[in-house]
Amino acid sequence: MRDSKHIVVYHQGRYFKVWLYHDGRLLKPREMEQQMQRILDNTSEPQPGEARLAALTAGDRVPWARCRQAYFGRGKNKQSLDAVEKAAFFVTLDETEQGYRTEDPDTSMDSYAKSLLHGQCYDRWFDKSFTFVVFKNGKIGINAEHSWADAPIMAHLWEYVMATDSRQLGYAEDGHCKGDTNPNIPYPTRLQWDIPEECQEVIETSLNTANLLANDVDFHSFPFVAFGKGIIKKCRTSPDAFVQLALQLAHYKDKWHHVVIASYCFKVKVWEAVPLKQER
Repeated sequence: MRDSKHIVVYHQGRYFKVWLYHDGRLLKPREMEQQMQRILDNTSEPQPGEARLAALTAGDRVPWARCRQAYFGRGKNKQSLDAVEKAAFFVTLDETEQGYRTEDPDTSMDSYAKSLLHGQCYDRWFDKSFTFVVFKNGKIGINAEHSWADAPIMAHLWEYVMATDSRQLGYAEDGHCKGDTNPNIPYPTRLQWDIPEECQEVIETSLNTANLLANDVDFHSFPFVAFGKGIIKKCRTSPDAFVQLALQLAHYKDKWHHVVIASYCFKVKVWEAVPLKQER
């Protein structure tokens, strides 16, 4: 398998292909910033059906499979779809502002979490292994497709990214990435689509399906500052096991506390990483 040499960026309904290499080397941070700025400065309009195209990856799988076969098997649509699917990862430059706000901790975290989970249901490519979502106020997060890896993989990736960004790369005093721009690097290229009205109708149907699912998600997130993993480890307990027990207890209190059971024996299935399961 060859390493991918490009990413695909979604911004205001347009898809851009961005090369990660120039003159045989990876782009430097300031050069990558330059490419993102070029996308932000691009004023072109989305092509018909382009803006909500990714809703096909959010709805039912059968309509998406049929659309692939009927409309994305040849020509410019096939080339553009190949660019998306062969990209190292997907990036969304989101026009909303998200993140934790001390004056409104609960609502801000709920909005942040739901945005990363599904966004507008057409601005994340849900078939990609992961999508970096960069918000207008500089906050960033990840939407990951689960079949290829468990959560710790993305956690390790994110830890590496954050550590490298803060401890090795850094920023100049004016807020830009350190280094210089490079005018010789080609501009990001717009992906070209020819999406007929029949396919656009399927896109809208898929979007409606996805919106129903997204609106049915009740996601409440909040910062927990009473204690952390350090205290749990001092109690000779695994932090992961502690959380799993908390989930079991919460389920019991929610579903079973009002029922008198002479012989109490039931099991609640909770999340378990595949590597842990294989070790048993």
